[in-house]
Amino acid sequence: MYKSALLKLTIDNQHISSSHSLTLLFATIIIIMRFYTSITPLLALGWLASIAAAPIDGTIERRGDSCPYGKHCPPANYSPTHPKRGNGGNAGNGGNGGSSHRKGNGGNGGNGGNGGASHGSGSGGGGGDGGKGGNAHGSGNGGNAGNGGNGGSAHGSGGGGGGGAGGDGGNSHGSGNGGNAGNGGNGGSSHGSGSGGGGGAGGNGGNSNGSGNGGNGGIGGNGGSSNGSGNGGNGGNAGNGGNSNGSGNGGNGGNGGNGGNSNGSGNGGNAGNGGNGGSSNGSGHGGNGGNGGNGGSSGR
Repeated sequence: MYKSALLKLTIDNQHISSSHSLTLLFATIIIIMRFYTSITPLLALGWLASIAAAPIDGTIERRGDSCPYGKHCPPANYSPTHPKRGNGGNAGNGGNGGSSHRKGNGGNGGNGGNGGASHGSGSGGGGGDGGKGGNAHGSGNGGNAGNGGNGGSAHGSGGGGGGGAGGDGGNSHGSGNGGNAGNGGNGGSSHGSGSGGGGGAGGNGGNSNGSGNGGNGGIGGNGGSSNGSGNGGNGGNAGNGGNSNGSGNGGNGGNGGNGGNSNGSGNGGNAGNGGNGGSSNGSGHGGNGGNGGNGGSSGR
């Protein structure tokens, strides 16, 4: 019996783990007791050694060249802390592919722009011509980069905005999407369920901090932000869109005039040529601006 136990320990290429440390102890005791004790304790210890030496599933695990974990090997990309790994992004012309730190895939590199990394289940954005792809930190995807503009990062379930020609895409921190960038204008960020506004030609998109959408940027004019359920106003030619702080919409910017803010359920007034739109502080609407004249505000 003790010979069969020792035989199991000397099988060529057998994988001996730390769980079999008692086997070596039993084998040593068997050899010593072979010369100094009777046969009864020897048989008992040999039986225990046979149990300890045998693998749990009744098979002999062997260590192979391509299988460092034994017979039942996990995949090559197995990780004890993150079992499902994503793939790293491919490199482009001068741009590095993004890394994958969890289940999402890293973004592909572009012409000089690096792909975004993935730190969650979402994928990193692809790199563009000089612009970096956005990183993904949650379930949303990072935005793709544009010509010189970086893609926005995703920190929640929403996606980051795409980069434009010189403008960066907006970041997403919630369930809404960051705004796409325009020609020189950055996309607005999303901090809630609404989407950030898209950037324009030099004008930035408005941020969304609630369920409403930020306004789009115009030619030099920024889009208004949304802090509630209403939408921010769109920017115009050098005129900014109005902000929405309630359920109403902010007014649109005009040629040099800013759109009115909405602080309640009414809409802010639209701006005119040099005239600002009036704000809405209640259920009524603010007045529209004219040529050099401002629109009146709405009371509560």
